[in-house]
Amino acid sequence: MRFLKWVFCYGVSDCLYLSNQCLSGVSLDINSHAIQALQVLRQQEKFIEDKQLFYSGAPDEATRKKVEAIINKTLYFLIAAKSEQFTEAQFWAVLEFVASQFASMDSEEMDRALGYMEQMMQIVGIESSQGRLNEWRYRFDPEVLW
Repeated sequence: MRFLKWVFCYGVSDCLYLSNQCLSGVSLDINSHAIQALQVLRQQEKFIEDKQLFYSGAPDEATRKKVEAIINKTLYFLIAAKSEQFTEAQFWAVLEFVASQFASMDSEEMDRALGYMEQMMQIVGIESSQGRLNEWRYRFDPEVLW
């Protein structure tokens, strides 16, 4: 296995370092169809009102642009990972890092961000978060309680 390094940054202080040496596992098949779907999602305007999801949109345009940039950088990172060996463990590390960026925001933005993460999961062929999304949102997995 080649030694690959990934640095995923949102700013000077918010970076995540990934390497295949520390995060081995099942490689994701980010094929041309997945890349195209990720690109389409990246081009869409995000955090706008969606009545089907009962989401009223970001509270203001500055917030909308900030949270949209976080999701778009995530999509860009996944698109850039296409030609390298990118593992499911690395995918989850990236999404956990992204979720941490939303932790201090309004719950509506966190919920919508998790919805975008679910779309990313579907695109790259991951069927279940195995409770991760609930952990990031609620700090526990409600399904474990039942």
